Amino acid sequence: MPVRSLSVAVTNNAVIGVALGYIEANPDEVDLMRSLVVLALHGPSITARSTMPAHVTCRAAIVSPDWRVLEILEPSTAVWRMPGGHVDADDSSLLGAALGLAARRAGVEADAVIPGGILPFDVEVRIVDAAPILGEPEHVHYDMTYLFHVEDRSLAVRESATTQVRWVAPERISGQLGAKLTRASQQAGLVR
Repeated sequence: MPVRSLSVAVTNNAVIGVALGYIEANPDEVDLMRSLVVLALHGPSITARSTMPAHVTCRAAIVSPDWRVLEILEPSTAVWRMPGGHVDADDSSLLGAALGLAARRAGVEADAVIPGGILPFDVEVRIVDAAPILGEPEHVHYDMTYLFHVEDRSLAVRESATTQVRWVAPERISGQLGAKLTRASQQAGLVR
């Protein structure tokens, strides 16, 4: 079984601050965030992968000027999704974790992106199946999605033989996140 570090730089207080800011910006999602705040108040590090029954993960919604969204092909599952994953022990913020994951997973040039804000654009709660090989029971991810803008698709992503990327219309993104991205693209004047 792999050894996991329990030290994390993103504290539970920092996560609570992000959650409360998100609730203020998205009051209709208070019920979704309430359990995260309670877990962060009373439990171990909420950003540590080993924290059960739930922990925080991050992903990056990277959009081009024409509001196409970057997706990568996950080699282990052959599923297209936005770059993301678990928060590392050396991440100093959730926003930084999302950007770091985009750099590592999709080859995104950190200097080529502009954050859409300091709060998550969307938060999704999803159940993750048990992974016996990793010693992980079924658990919950609070997936914090941060929005990033790029001025040029070709300059934003380094070429890589191991990473396949594509740019899709926001309507192709499922769930609440897809609806939010579609609305944002329409508000930007890119009505389809």
